Amino acid sequence: MRPKNTLQQTVSPALTLLLVGVCLVHISGCYPQAEFEKMVELEHPMEAGSTLAVSTASGSIDVAGEQTERCHAIATIRARAATEEEAEELAEQVEIRIEPSPGKLQIKADRPRWLKNKSISISYEITVPHETHVECSSASGSLDLADLTGNVNADAASGSVEAERITGSVRLHTASGSVRGEEIRGGDAHLDSASGSVRLLQASEMGRCELHAASGTVAAEQVDADSVSLHTASGGVRLNDAHAPSVNLRTSSGSIRTQGLDASRLQAESTSGSISVAFAPSAPGEITADVEASSGNVTLALPPDFAGRIDLSASSGSVRTDLPISVTGKIDRKHVSGTVGQGTGSVYVRTSSGSVRVK
Repeated sequence: MRPKNTLQQTVSPALTLLLVGVCLVHISGCYPQAEFEKMVELEHPMEAGSTLAVSTASGSIDVAGEQTERCHAIATIRARAATEEEAEELAEQVEIRIEPSPGKLQIKADRPRWLKNKSISISYEITVPHETHVECSSASGSLDLADLTGNVNADAASGSVEAERITGSVRLHTASGSVRGEEIRGGDAHLDSASGSVRLLQASEMGRCELHAASGTVAAEQVDADSVSLHTASGGVRLNDAHAPSVNLRTSSGSIRTQGLDASRLQAESTSGSISVAFAPSAPGEITADVEASSGNVTLALPPDFAGRIDLSASSGSVRTDLPISVTGKIDRKHVSGTVGQGTGSVYVRTSSGSVRVK
């Protein structure tokens, strides 16, 4: 443990600092590579409701809320170079500081800019008051946030992003990696990954819930929101036990599966893949559902009290329904149109290549 007065003077009298350094030597092929690790411990008073901002070019960030009135951070600096001496010298050039401003604390790192055959990574483990907003990012590394009451904005270029037990709006993004949110309450949720799966579990009292993936499965379970939108360009869509007036599900390549859906309006579309939707018994009888599959079967289980118009069509395949339909116009094995009961609901189902079953 070695105190470093210069860093204490940079931040504030309330700041404490702990430095721990170790050196490891790795052999990679014929070229030795040394790694020096240094730990910096920082602490600063933090008011509830403030914002924490932290970023790193390479390394992970973990932020957890707890019963405290301070921000406590441990920064792990890993420097790699050809020799022990060079690695240690490189690590010692990194300066970590907490920079306070009204309503906000920023954790910043000053590091050498030009590195040839050398590298530096900085990872953070941070605790803050429960009532804290967080803005964090990593160009290469994972982000993990937990036990916070406040808005969360987490952005990774390469690495997974996870948030759990958050009360507030969340925006979780990664260009490469998985995204996961669990036990999210209040506000809006926007989760997306350019390459990786996206999952949301146990989200309650939400506004808009939007989950997007360019390549990967998108799934949500036990969701209560004003609206739910699940989109993926390549992968499956899964939605279970969801309550929302409006639901939109879409995939360009993959299947759509939903069970226990309690929604007034549903739009589901798959360019290449089957669609299976089962409404919950609690869903309103006069729903509006628009379901289309370009290539795949469609199975739709309507609410038991459904009443309204039905239009079912299969260009290449058959149409089957167990409902008591009053048929209008011509009926054949590829098209059924008519009404069920006296309600104002509407169900429109189309598939270009596949069969349709509605029950």
